[in-house]
Amino acid sequence: MTKFKKIILRSFLVFLILIPIAAVAHFIIFPQESRCILIDYSGFKKEGRLYFSANTSPAKMDTLKLLIAQASFRVAGFWGKKNGDPKFIYCDSEEDFKKYGNERLDPATTQYKLGTYIVISNEGLDLDIIAHELSHAELYERLGFFKMMFTIPRWFDEGLAMQNDYRNYYSEDTLKVRSDNFRNLPDVKKFTTGGGFNEGSQEQVMLNYMAAKHAVNNWYSREKLDKLIADLNGGKSFEEAFK
Repeated sequence: MTKFKKIILRSFLVFLILIPIAAVAHFIIFPQESRCILIDYSGFKKEGRLYFSANTSPAKMDTLKLLIAQASFRVAGFWGKKNGDPKFIYCDSEEDFKKYGNERLDPATTQYKLGTYIVISNEGLDLDIIAHELSHAELYERLGFFKMMFTIPRWFDEGLAMQNDYRNYYSEDTLKVRSDNFRNLPDVKKFTTGGGFNEGSQEQVMLNYMAAKHAVNNWYSREKLDKLIADLNGGKSFEEAFK
C-alpha cells in the first residue's frame, strides 16, 4: 500500500470514528433539534410532511391541516410566493413538546438544522401562531442556515415574522398605549440573539415582540425585503443590507 493510500485510509477511519462522536455531542447540546432531524424514527404518525402524536384525534388533525393551509396562503401573499416546505411536528402533550420544541413551552417554535421543523403544541393551534412560524421558515429558506444563525439579528427575525401575526395584543394600537404613544419603546435593535430578546418578565418579552413588529413594519416593503435578501446572499452584512 502506498503512503498516499495509507493517509486516505487513516483519514477515512478517523472520519468514521468522529461521526458518532459528533452525533452524540449534537444530541447532548441540541436535543430538540436532534429529535426533529430523527422524527422519521420516532413513534409519531406521518401524513406527508406532517407528523403527529399517535393519540391525536381526527378532529384536531382536520383543524391543524386547515390552519396550516390558511397560514401558508397568508405567508405566500406576504412574500410573493412560498418557497419553504418545512416539516410540521404536532405535539399533543407538554412532554412531547419539551422533547421536540423547547423547555419554555412556547405555543410553537421553529427548529433550523438540515431543513426547518415547525413544532406545534396544543396551544399553538392558531392561525397567527402558525403563520408566524412559517415566516421564520421562509426567511431560512431564502438565506440558509449560516446566514440565518449568524447574520440575521433576533429582533429582525421576530419582527418580520410578526408581520404575519395578527394577534390583537401585539397590534400597533396596543403598543401605542403601552409605550405612551410610541415615546417609550424598548431598544429592541440591541437584541441580536434570542437570549436578550426573550429575557425578562412575560410583559417585557411581549413588549419586545410588539416593538420589533413596529420597527420592521416601519421599514418593510416587498421591494426592500427582496433587496435585503439579495444583498445578504451577495455577501453584505445585515447592517449594510438593512440600510
